[in-house]
Amino acid sequence: MGLQPLEFSDCYVESPHFRERLRAHEAELEKTNKFIKELLKDGKALVTATKTLSEAQQKFAHSLGGFSFEFIGDAETDDERSIDESIQEFAAFLRTLEEQREMMARNIDETFIKPLDRFRRDLIGAAKEEKKKYDKETEKYYSTLEKHVNLSSKKKEASLLEVRLTISNSVASILPVLCLGMLIVQHSSTLCPKLFLCW
Repeated sequence: MGLQPLEFSDCYVESPHFRERLRAHEAELEKTNKFIKELLKDGKALVTATKTLSEAQQKFAHSLGGFSFEFIGDAETDDERSIDESIQEFAAFLRTLEEQREMMARNIDETFIKPLDRFRRDLIGAAKEEKKKYDKETEKYYSTLEKHVNLSSKKKEASLLEVRLTISNSVASILPVLCLGMLIVQHSSTLCPKLFLCW
């Protein structure tokens, strides 16, 4: 079963059920982020290894292309000519193969590695930043509540009104951050599978 959707109306209520679903989305984003980091590391290592192999095979093809038989006598034999042509054809084949391999390595970098890294930084990074903002605002909200929770009901109406206003402002500042963070988390977690379907 997939992740439960996050509803905007739930972010105002902020029920334990909503918090549980939000944590599940955050955990999935973290798992996806780690997976993408590992995939990028492996992809870059593969491209580097491919380039190293390509350079070695190009050097080998160049060496083969420069080779020719010194024939004995006045003319080459059919066997010597056949071997020489085979070596030259193989050298040309290797050069063509390595040109294609270089193009493939460039394409992997441009069409897979860079977009995946951009996705990880921009979308998943934005969700993490919003979570940090939300955690900071939540901390402010709870510290305000703790500060004013033990107020006596005998306090003057003006001071109670001030406390109510402070708490209302805390709630007003936390809700937009929560909703925006929730939107980014849900958007990022729904894009992750779609991103891999594109390839």
